[in-house]
Order: sequence, then structure tokens, then C-alpha cells
Amino acid sequence: MKSNTYIKRMMFSYLPILFLTISILISIFVTIINELNVRNAIQANKVTTEYISNMIDNSLKTIDADARKVIETNAELQAFLDTPSDRLLSYAASNILSEMMVQHNFIDSIYFYRTKDSKVLDQSTIRSIDEFPDRAYILELLKQPYPVNWSSPRVKNGSNKTNLKVITLGRKVPLDTGSLGYMIINVNLEAIGKFVDGMIDRTVTNAQIYDAGHQPFFPDIAFDSQDQSVHAAVTSDYSGWTYQTGIKGGRLYSILLHGNAVWIVAVLGAIALAIGSTFYVTRRSYRPIEAILHRIDRFSHSFMSHDLKSDKNEFAFIDHAIERLITNNMAFQEKQVEHLAIRRQQFLQNLLNGEYAEDQEVWRLESEHYGIQPDTRFIVALLEIDHYVQFGTTYNQKDQSLFKFVISSVAVEFAEQNQQQVMMEWISKNRLVLLHISHEDQDPEHHLLKLAEHIRSWIEAHLDFTVTFGVGGVAEDVALIRRSYQEAGRAVNRKVTLGINQIIDTVEDNETLSDEWFTYLQLIQTVVRQIRMSEAGWPDAFAKLFHEMRVQRLQREDIERLLQYFVFQMERELEGIQPEMDAYWKNGLKLELMQGLEHSETLQQIETCFRLVLEQMAVRLSELSQNRRHHALMREIRSYVAENFTDPNLSLTLLSDRFQINSKYLSQLFKEELGENFSDLLISLRMEFAKKLLVETMETVQDISVRVGYTNSISFSRIFKKCVGLSPGQFRESQLS
Repeated sequence: MKSNTYIKRMMFSYLPILFLTISILISIFVTIINELNVRNAIQANKVTTEYISNMIDNSLKTIDADARKVIETNAELQAFLDTPSDRLLSYAASNILSEMMVQHNFIDSIYFYRTKDSKVLDQSTIRSIDEFPDRAYILELLKQPYPVNWSSPRVKNGSNKTNLKVITLGRKVPLDTGSLGYMIINVNLEAIGKFVDGMIDRTVTNAQIYDAGHQPFFPDIAFDSQDQSVHAAVTSDYSGWTYQTGIKGGRLYSILLHGNAVWIVAVLGAIALAIGSTFYVTRRSYRPIEAILHRIDRFSHSFMSHDLKSDKNEFAFIDHAIERLITNNMAFQEKQVEHLAIRRQQFLQNLLNGEYAEDQEVWRLESEHYGIQPDTRFIVALLEIDHYVQFGTTYNQKDQSLFKFVISSVAVEFAEQNQQQVMMEWISKNRLVLLHISHEDQDPEHHLLKLAEHIRSWIEAHLDFTVTFGVGGVAEDVALIRRSYQEAGRAVNRKVTLGINQIIDTVEDNETLSDEWFTYLQLIQTVVRQIRMSEAGWPDAFAKLFHEMRVQRLQREDIERLLQYFVFQMERELEGIQPEMDAYWKNGLKLELMQGLEHSETLQQIETCFRLVLEQMAVRLSELSQNRRHHALMREIRSYVAENFTDPNLSLTLLSDRFQINSKYLSQLFKEELGENFSDLLISLRMEFAKKLLVETMETVQDISVRVGYTNSISFSRIFKKCVGLSPGQFRESQLS
């Protein structure tokens, strides 16, 4: 049979053409289908963007409308802004804020600014604008003649959350003039983000919102500026914001839209990138070598001889440079020997800071320099000048320096007499640190205590002031010196409870303060309340407080913290109840307490100072209380409230009928005699009882609300969270965990 060579040649001639044609047709078909799909996706993306814009705008408009309604129709708000210093109106205004937050999940916080007295009311308290964390925004809002609908994203000041971002709406009250104040609403940007996430699929679509300045609301979400063809953007007529969405993988869609030209551009770009990268990498690799050559050339002109510079031998230059380096290093070592005192001081500071603990090679070199053997043991003592405030006022700066030099010289002389190796340095204006260095077969603590006693007794006998020593524990190696130094510091700090002019050895850290802190605070509150109520038993509680601090051997900083809280609690108790007493406290007694705390050296001195001042206060309060009418009656009424606070019908009206006194006058007496409103007292008693039931029983929140006097558990939960900061369930979990 003949071979079908011609047929085969024809077939193989046309097959490539057919293959190429079909391939082109398929490519065109696929491209058209993909382009249609892309266009449909872009259209759907635009519809989604418009939907997101409308939903967010409607939510913000609703908040704006409700705010306008409250401003225009709520008489209690008008009265609050027009009548400062009325707690009932403040409470009513606070309820308005709470209702707004309950109605709108977007709202993070809301508060009123009152123009008359420049105070701000939020959900928790009313305070001056100077004390309000977010005052910067309010001041900025006051400067705007026509506040905008919603602000751009900003970081809210004073938030419990770090970098909490919000958008803010500020409305004048009244709306046209703002003469009474402002209503400020903060919407949580995170809540808007979650709202947007609920309307889109983040695995497919990206969404972003831009303000009028084109700043993004969510910086973590970024769009590729080169893929604008697959993005959809809608600008809101209400807020002026731009809502933009984009399809993830948009670059692929963009490539499909632009066809094969993208591939051509990509290939040309790859070639250009390869060429450019070759030049860039070559240049970058050569740059450090070039810099080194330039530095060598500049350095050679600074010190090399003319003969050496004329010789282009790099090895001769390197040899000469090393020789110069060795010469300079030897000169530096000679200067270090000349400044041995400074180096010794730095060495001691490094030991106390623990800087040699991990760098053993440096420690080996330094220890050899100072003749410290490997088996050496260390112990640190701190010398502190007693009554340093008096010392500083008695002697001028020159005399103080002279006395410090005398103390150092005495310490050195006694150490040399006892053949002890001691390094010392004044580390502060009133403290000298002594590092005792001894061999392993010696008892470093015994030797240091003996040396400290010699120094202390000499200063007591020859100078007009005394010193107190704090001695740390023995450090077996250099890594433990820092701990010994810290122990010595804690020991000398305990002279406030143990006394001055003595040697205080290492004591255990009192780590129980955090566990017993609540006990101290309760004692402080008891003393303050008893003084405020002119009760006769306050001296016993006061003595118990100082007895506990003395028994626990608290450090001075802990005592200062507790007594500063004592002063704060006393000022809070006296605030606003009696103008004459308030002035007497702020202008005299408070200053005496703070000065006594600062200038007293021992706990006994502090206790004496505080007792004298508090006795004056108790006498003054007793005199004022005796001159007031209805004092005994208010005691009886308060006892009745304390016994019947769980009665849901307990009110000012009921008390007025029972004790035959006008309800308005009774409300005034509560404020004057007890320092708080009737409603605040009742809520406080009920919340304390509720917390006790939540911790000690497993009753339901409904049952507890009934037991404490609330018929509605929702009202109970809302008031509990407002007072405590946690819901009843959350409080129970926090106490049981």
C-alpha cells in the first residue's frame, strides 16, 4: 500500500491552524463570559454599597432625630441645663442619657455640657469640664458656629479601652442658639464596623468608609488604588462620607477587564524589573565597599606620614592603623588609672544595678582589677541621715557637703581599722551605700553590723544629728548583690515604724499588704465616718489603724499612700455639707495633716500629728452639730431607714408622714445632716445588701431584687450596674472566681 504522506502533511499543516483558531475562539469566549461576570459583580457591589450607605445613614439619622426630639420636648433637660446644683435634675438628665443608650446600640457614650457652670454630666457623674477626660472635643465644639452632623473618626479621651475610636454628634440646646449647653453623642466606630460586617462577606468583599477629608474609618482595611475598576463608591448626602466596597482578588478581575494587554505589560515590566534589579543589586553590593574605601582614604590623610601616603600599599596602611589603635588604647588605659575614683564609683553602681550578673567575662576582668577573689561574699548596707528635712534647713549646702564627707571618712577609717574591704558611695542626698566584701571563711553580716554600729555610735556622740542603717542579706555571688541592696533599702524604709538612730537588719518583705489593704481602707472609712457623725468611739478606731500599721511594719511609702487616702476620704465626706466646716478643713486642717505627714520621721510622730488635728475637727463638728435643729431627729430617721430599707414603699413621703415633717424640708435635712440625699442613701444601703446576698447566697437576681426592695428586677439590675459598674451576674462571677 502506498503511504498516505500527502494526507498526513496536509493534516499536520492545518492542525496547528485549527488548534490556534480554536484556542483563540475559546480565549475570546472565556474572556467575554468573564467580563460579563465581572460587570455583574461590579453592579452587585455598587448595590451593596448603596445599601450599606442607606442603612448606616438611617441609623445615624434616627439617633440625630431622637436627640433633637429630646432637646426640643424634654422639660427636665431644659431645667437641668438652666438650674445648676440640683441633684434630682441631674439624676433625671442622667436617665435621659441611659434611655438613649438603651435605644441605640451604636452609642458608646453620651453626655450633656451645661453652659452656666461649665460642667459635664455623663452616665456616672457630673464634673467640671476641666476634670472631664474628653474636654478637648467639647472645647473644639464650642468654637464651631455651626456644628456639623457627625464628626470624623477620633480617639475618645478617658476611655477604658485603649485607642477607642468614635464619631461624634454635637447638638446645641436649644438647637438654634445653644445658650443652655450641648448634647454630645459618641458612636463606637467598632460597632459600625461590626454592623457593616453583618451586611457583607469579608472573605469576598472589602468595605471602607471615608470622611469628607478622605480619611479612612478603618485603617486596617486597605484598597489597591490600581483596581478602581472593581470598586464601588457612594457619597452620602446626609453625612458627606464616602462608602466604598471592593471585590477581593480585584486585581484578577481588573486583568480580565483589560484583556491580554495586561500580560504584555507584565512581561515588559518583568524584563525591565530584571534589568533594573541587576543594576540596583550590583550598585547596592558595591556601596559598602566604596564607603570603606573612602573612609580609609580620609583616615589616611589625618595621621599617615607622607612616605606612607605615597606608598599605595594597603597592608602598610592597615599595619600603621593597628599600631595607632594600640597606642591610643594604652593612652586611654593610663587615663583610666588616673581617674580610678570615678571608675570605682561606676563599678559600685554597676554592682548595685546587677549589670555584671550576665556578663561573666566583664565581671572576671573587673573583679581581678579590684582584687576580688572568686569565693568572695558580699553584703550591702544603707546609711540614711535621720530628720533630713530638719538637717537641710539647719545647715547650708556647704556644711551639708562637709558633714557627708566626714561621715564617709569615718566609715573608711573604721573599715581600715577592722581590716575590712568596703566600697561606699553617696547615691542620693541623704543615703550612703556601703558594699562589704569578705572571703568565704568570714561572717560578712557580723562584720558589717559591727562596722555599722561603730559608725552610728560615733555620729551620735560627735555630731548634732543621727543616722539609721538598713542591712541587706548576704550575697553569695555578684548576681545577688542587687537583691541585697534592695533588701537594705526596704529595711531602712521601715524606720518609720521601728524608730530612728539604729541598725535595722534584713526583714521579710511584707507582701500581705495587698491582701490586707481592704482592712486598712475599712478602718479609715470607719474613723472618717465616726468623726463626721461626731461619734465618741473614733479615737479607738484611729488607734487601731496605727496599731495595725505598726504591727505589720509597713514601709513609709505604704503608710503615705494609706494616710493620703485618709485625707482624701475626709475631704470627700466633708464636701458640701457645711460651708463653714468645709472652709475650716481646706484652709487649715488639711494643710496641717499633709505637712505633718511630710515632716514626721516616725509613725509615732505621724500618729500624734494626725490625732491633734482630728481632735480639733471632732470638736468643731460636734459644736456645729449641737447648734443644728433636728439633729437627734435625723439620727432617728437614719436608723429607721437602715432598718427598713428593704421596704419597697419606703420613700420621703412615708418618712414625712411618720415623723410629721415636711417632705421638702426633710430632703434638705438629709443633705445637711447626713451629707447625702435620701435616694442616694437608700440606693447605697440596698446595693450593699444586694452585694452581700450575691456573694453569700445562690438566690436568683429576681429573688434578690425583691429582698432588697425592688419589685422590678430590670430596674434593680440597671441601678446595680450603674452603682457597681458590673451587672449582678458579672459581680457574682467576679467574687466567686
